[in-house]
Amino acid sequence: MPLGHQAVMGSRARRWLVAFIAVTLGAIILAPIMWDAVLSGLLTVEVLRPLRPGPTRWVTRSPQEARVTFPGGDRGMEANLYAPAGGGRRAGVVLVHGVVETGKDDPRMVWLARLLARSGFVVLVPDFLGFKSLRLRASDIREMSDAVVYLHSLRERVLPDRIGMIGFSYGAGPMLIAAADPRLERRLRFVVSFGGYYDLVQVIKFVTTGYYQYGEEKGYTKPSDYTRWIFLRYNLDLLRDPVDQAILARLAGTRDLENPCESPALPSDLTPEGRSVYNLLVNRDPEKVETLVSRLAPSIREMIEQLSPSRRISRLSAYAIIVHSDPDPFIPHTESLALAKALGYGGRVRLDILRLFRHVRPELPETTLGNFFRVYVPQGLNIYRLIFDLLRQRR
Repeated sequence: MPLGHQAVMGSRARRWLVAFIAVTLGAIILAPIMWDAVLSGLLTVEVLRPLRPGPTRWVTRSPQEARVTFPGGDRGMEANLYAPAGGGRRAGVVLVHGVVETGKDDPRMVWLARLLARSGFVVLVPDFLGFKSLRLRASDIREMSDAVVYLHSLRERVLPDRIGMIGFSYGAGPMLIAAADPRLERRLRFVVSFGGYYDLVQVIKFVTTGYYQYGEEKGYTKPSDYTRWIFLRYNLDLLRDPVDQAILARLAGTRDLENPCESPALPSDLTPEGRSVYNLLVNRDPEKVETLVSRLAPSIREMIEQLSPSRRISRLSAYAIIVHSDPDPFIPHTESLALAKALGYGGRVRLDILRLFRHVRPELPETTLGNFFRVYVPQGLNIYRLIFDLLRQRR
């Protein structure tokens, strides 16, 4: 064979080899992205149809599940731990349940934890006793950050540089404060706030008067009598006087805050501290809320401050995914607008306002041709991109 022909053949072989190597490397690099893209589509379907068997079961295996205990706060904390089948070290996430009596064993928490574990996360779901007793308490904040520390210690299962936190509703505010704990600065990669809040005073204004505003964004939703009643009912222990507790408990029991003069106990029987709480709860004027809050007992004002991320998240360095529904009858979406602004947008924050949810639960409009193009397609794509972003945090 002539030398020239051999040189041409050798050159072709080298080109084919280079092309093969390039294609192989490209496939290796793109395979995780492609898998996350496919999985995001399947998860989008499941998220919009919660608590039902979904398509992720077709392509993933059931996770491993265990009960664990670890030191947190001033007690031994109990938690459910979910891990992807197959073992290995994976990204981790602490899942914070909301204000619900069933805590870590709430069916929605179990469903979501299993879904995240099928998606490649090691998921820790602790019980937070304040939330389980339907109370917001600062003690839960320390327990949340302790849960991250514990998850970080599971080096045989968890990648220590890929740990996040996810919180919902009234659980998201304390979760964000916990995420700003200096101990977590190098341990926490991302946080997700779904239906959370920024300033508890503004939430109180919304719950009692129905008004909300952030910048030019403002509106009104008729206040929920049930929300006010439940707020009062489960926070009576903040009052020092047992007489105040008894009178307001009877008021809460009759749910008669709309017509206080007809209640079984007269507000005049209250101490100044009890009357300050009563006046705040029956007030309907948004302009008076901050003044009424300033008249609360120092212990209650301190609790409000301790539970407001607006005063405590300046140290948060993790990437923040902020999600809120609009409308939301429990916490206005303007709270997430304020939160995103405070964190600076840019590369540190992702903000999504969803129209297919009501607070933290899907609420799908009628399936018509118009809704399909106006609502389902744009909102579905939005949810898809949101889920894809979350999955990329484990890479």
